[in-house]
Amino acid sequence: MNSDSQKIEIAKKFAELHNAPFALWTPEKDYLSEDERYLAAYDNLLMGVYGDCYGINAEYDEAGDLITEATEFEVNVDRFETTDDHSEMFYFEITSELTGMGKFIEEHGKHGDW
Repeated sequence: MNSDSQKIEIAKKFAELHNAPFALWTPEKDYLSEDERYLAAYDNLLMGVYGDCYGINAEYDEAGDLITEATEFEVNVDRFETTDDHSEMFYFEITSELTGMGKFIEEHGKHGDW
């Protein structure tokens, strides 16, 4: 799992791709700090709130069962949301020990059951 500082950096990079101000598309609540807002955005990124989050390096057996949990992920940022009016794929990694989050993301993204 990424450290909080890594999660914040991923969320900041994701936010930089967007045309709308960060505060407009993040959860509406009182945050103790701006870092907490970025951590909430990171969680939403993983959960598919901003678009389907797919594991791109997961491995499956012939039956379609997950063998190796993904550590690299992608989310499509639609063109109307980006700063340069072009669709972009946002890539990020979950580092350190595997926690099952990659499996959770991959299974939900694969079956479209967010």
